[in-house]
Amino acid sequence: MKQKIIFSNKTSKYFILFLTTILYISCGDFDTRLDEERYFSENHAEENALAGNTQGLKAIDGAILAYFRDGENGAGSTDEFGLKAVDLGMDLRSNDMDMSRNTWFGAYNNYDNVILTSNDNDFIWEFFYRIISNSNKIINSIPDDSPQEVLVFKNKAYAYRAIAYFYLVRIYQHTKADDSTKAIPIDFGTFEGQNRSTVGEVKKQIIDDLTTAYKGLESYSRTSKQEIDANVVAAYLARYYLTYENWQEAEKYADIAMNAGIISSDVSHGFDELSLSEAIWGSIVTPSTSEIYASFFSHVSQINDGYSGWNHFKTANSNLVDALPASDLRHSWFADQDYGPNVLLVPDTWTHYNITPKYTSLKFIAQPGPGQFIGDYIYLKNTEFILTKAEALARQGKDGDAQEVLYSLNSVRNPNYTKSTNTGQALIDEILYYRRVELWGDGVASFDMARLGVGLNRKDGRINRVMPGADLVIPAMDSKMIYQIPIREIDAAGPDF
Repeated sequence: MKQKIIFSNKTSKYFILFLTTILYISCGDFDTRLDEERYFSENHAEENALAGNTQGLKAIDGAILAYFRDGENGAGSTDEFGLKAVDLGMDLRSNDMDMSRNTWFGAYNNYDNVILTSNDNDFIWEFFYRIISNSNKIINSIPDDSPQEVLVFKNKAYAYRAIAYFYLVRIYQHTKADDSTKAIPIDFGTFEGQNRSTVGEVKKQIIDDLTTAYKGLESYSRTSKQEIDANVVAAYLARYYLTYENWQEAEKYADIAMNAGIISSDVSHGFDELSLSEAIWGSIVTPSTSEIYASFFSHVSQINDGYSGWNHFKTANSNLVDALPASDLRHSWFADQDYGPNVLLVPDTWTHYNITPKYTSLKFIAQPGPGQFIGDYIYLKNTEFILTKAEALARQGKDGDAQEVLYSLNSVRNPNYTKSTNTGQALIDEILYYRRVELWGDGVASFDMARLGVGLNRKDGRINRVMPGADLVIPAMDSKMIYQIPIREIDAAGPDF
């Protein structure tokens, strides 16, 4: 990894000096708010150098979390707003989410941005390697024999680094690739060009980091859902083990993650508040941190008058929606017919000035009102891990337990749902179907396709709006199903990369 792509040596020098100061000097009264932070810079070092005890570490931890939320903060493009931008982009590559016209995020939907010169590709690469770089600075600067209140931040950094590598290895290499296949570079903070590591080496790094983080945070009690804790790490452990088919471990950690939240009986809440009982981890968005049109809700909320509401409709695969039982409350997440302008689409909200085609998403709504996008970002919900546990149980042949776990979710979402009597592959297929519905728009769909070996098929008879040119059929292991490593990384690393 070339340092010019990720972070400058000058900034690194300030960072090391800053951490040395905050670890060993206790002076001054420092207070900071996450909603006022962005990613770490030299200015942070100069302003916070005298912060005592762990307050400076809290500032940098908050800055990394703010970068998860904001990405390039609108500086790069309207579609580079942090982790939720990546999740939305990945969902638009799936079989389940379409968009009506080619505009922002269109290159995800028609697979045009997988090439090594794509701006979107460059954003994804830099976004996650910046998180890795900043995490490395914390990890490499805190001795292992530091006080526990300091080691908490090191363990959080292990988690951030693992999350970034987990995204990268699945975006830039096939999930079902052999462990000996070349994947992405592993950067430990040496600021030197690195050759690509194998899939197996990256997977080992991810699981080592997640395991270290989980053990190190088991006794840590967070003060906000904006923070990483052991439950959040357990969620990513569950994702990891499900992806690589270790069903027993997937069951174990999914159970921990699913119990970190409570299923909400209200399905029309808009998924815009981190206080939602289902939310496990996310970020609060305030008027001072809202990126307005360069935000998740601008691109997905039909009634907030952003890009989606104008005419960039995000629609669900009609086959997916039409297969849902009529009594299932999740039908309210998608427009049930074509609507004209000035219609109240979601109870207790407001009318929308534009048309709304059938199957358009109504799942995500920022509640302040039309033209406002101050909705919190939810990265993880416990319902995902209910379905993960159900699948892991079914994969182990524990059909009765899997039926019970699936029932615990679907009986809340559908008052007429009866416990499944399916077994074997039929039960697995039922669970996978409900994953697609429940987690629609949550950034899971295309990653599930990759782990299951499912290709893209938009010529499946769907009748929802599909972007012209995006009615594609691509096999599961086709080269377009993964991204090429960006050209500037190749240029920086040299011909052997």
